[in-house]
Amino acid sequence: MLLVTLSNITKRFDQQLIVENGTLPIGAGDKIGLVGRNGVGKTTLFNIISGMVRPDSGTVDYAKGVKIGSVAQELDSHLELSVYDFCLLTHPRLNDLRLQINRLETEMQNSEASDEIAAEYQILSGQFEEGGGYRLETEVRLVLEGIGFTRAQINRQLSSLSGGELNRAQIAATLIGDYDLLLLDEPTNHLDIKATIWLENHIANSRRAYLIVSHDRRFLQNTVGKIAQLSLGRLDLFHSRYDQYLVERDKRQNLAAHHFRHQAEEIARIEDFIRRNMAGQKTKQAQSKQKYLARMRKLERPQLEREQPTFHIKDGGRSFRQVIRVDELTIGYGGTPLVEDVEFELTRGDRVGLVGPNGCGKTTLLKTLGGLLEPITGDMTVGGNVDVAYFDQELSNLNLKNDVLSELWEIDPLAESGRIRSFLARFGFSGEDVFKPVTLLSGGEKTKLSLAKILYRPANLMIFDEPTNHLDIASIEALENGLAEYGGTLLVVSHDRDFLDKVVNRVFEIDRLAMSQYLGNYTDFAEKKGLFQTTKKIVSEEKKASYEQFKNRSREKSRYRKTLLKIGETITELEAKWAELENESLTVENSDWQRLASIREERHSLEEEILRLYMEKEKMEREPPDA
Repeated sequence: MLLVTLSNITKRFDQQLIVENGTLPIGAGDKIGLVGRNGVGKTTLFNIISGMVRPDSGTVDYAKGVKIGSVAQELDSHLELSVYDFCLLTHPRLNDLRLQINRLETEMQNSEASDEIAAEYQILSGQFEEGGGYRLETEVRLVLEGIGFTRAQINRQLSSLSGGELNRAQIAATLIGDYDLLLLDEPTNHLDIKATIWLENHIANSRRAYLIVSHDRRFLQNTVGKIAQLSLGRLDLFHSRYDQYLVERDKRQNLAAHHFRHQAEEIARIEDFIRRNMAGQKTKQAQSKQKYLARMRKLERPQLEREQPTFHIKDGGRSFRQVIRVDELTIGYGGTPLVEDVEFELTRGDRVGLVGPNGCGKTTLLKTLGGLLEPITGDMTVGGNVDVAYFDQELSNLNLKNDVLSELWEIDPLAESGRIRSFLARFGFSGEDVFKPVTLLSGGEKTKLSLAKILYRPANLMIFDEPTNHLDIASIEALENGLAEYGGTLLVVSHDRDFLDKVVNRVFEIDRLAMSQYLGNYTDFAEKKGLFQTTKKIVSEEKKASYEQFKNRSREKSRYRKTLLKIGETITELEAKWAELENESLTVENSDWQRLASIREERHSLEEEILRLYMEKEKMEREPPDA
């Protein structure tokens, strides 16, 4: 059953094409990842699906009674509510019953409460139970704890929460709501790894449909079975998991380029034949091919997205072997410890990933090591010739009053404009982009600009706090590539498991005021900790389905190739037969009008069949089974 169907929709904003003739069917139980670079219009597509924005053309069809949920709930009017009460708002009938029951319980504590109140209480309690109210209350607590709230935080007012905690509360409310389709936009941005894994399992085991925007590649791999790609105004659907999508995407791009080259060569060959034979003995053939060219749908040259950013990270010279040594270090705020008795040594070339639940002290440790905070107790020794670069997730190194170009010029006032602009281009700021005010940049653009400021000066110790937040996948991969070539020492906090696997060789874990150390990347750490509890059964079943789809596609591709080859051979045979008839007509006596008429009729039939086959061949090449 289809819940929502986008059919040939087109949308533009301020001359920017978001999508053109885009089609996307979303069925019951579908789990679709929506991918594309920052700024291509993924959020706009969400708003079109939810009905907040209308397409310029095309249609959006909804199944009768379909309910769509997204993390766009208005919070201002609910800030006095607790996190728990806010989540219950998504079930208004049951929540109203709950509030009435609570009011009656208060009144019944009065010794003078009437029998009518007790009777009403019994009726409402029965309705609440029959409607699933007690199950709902349990589910709310389970979801909130799964997504990273402690039991104490569940009862806190929304007004007392941080921005990240508010975002998690909104995600929890969406998950709890009675929806058929959920739209989740970067749901892992404010989750730690434990909460991310919980959310993966929750989505993978849910029967509801999801459309998810995420830059977390492992999260996409573990949750969705289809990928919708939005790029250069095109909306393409891939019926595969994320890893297979990458393969299919490259195949489609290569196939589109191949078809364009093949058609261009075919057009040039036919035009040359027409030019040489229009006035000769093969005029009829030339005219037939001219008709074919006139009816041919010309393929557009495949467009490519602008080049991926390239982060060149210079280490600025070798430090001494010992970069940082920490002895019995206790860190925290206002004398309250977050991590106690920490001991470790960073040596030149170490690449350490720091993991742990939200609020455990990861950022506090980074700020202490970076010299921004004083430790409560203990010793910290920084080695000789160590130059530190610190990236904080709050992007505090940006001046919102500047434009992009001025941000870099403040670092190096004597640098030539061309040098600054060339450096910024590596981070995706080219042309007029360099004159954008910082306040108007998207979250991803601000992150890239902050990275550009930090990486402009070489440093042999990089301390990164959640550097992948708000970056699109192409930018994350560029950062990974830059760090792969970096020769200095790295200490990074991240909840992106793929990123950690690619850039670190040691893992420090903070948990319950203590820090433990592990050799290897994140996957090695997770295996040692026994953290692989995700959706093995579901993945296995989906692999079976994927294999069946692969076999069906292979058979379809084989039939396609054979049919296309057969059409080509038939065209060659018919054109040869047509040429034989043409030659025969030149040798037949004019008095043999019956034979001449027969030849003319056969040639006309052959021309029609050749034209039909050319059109069929062109249509097949335009719509291959990979498309």
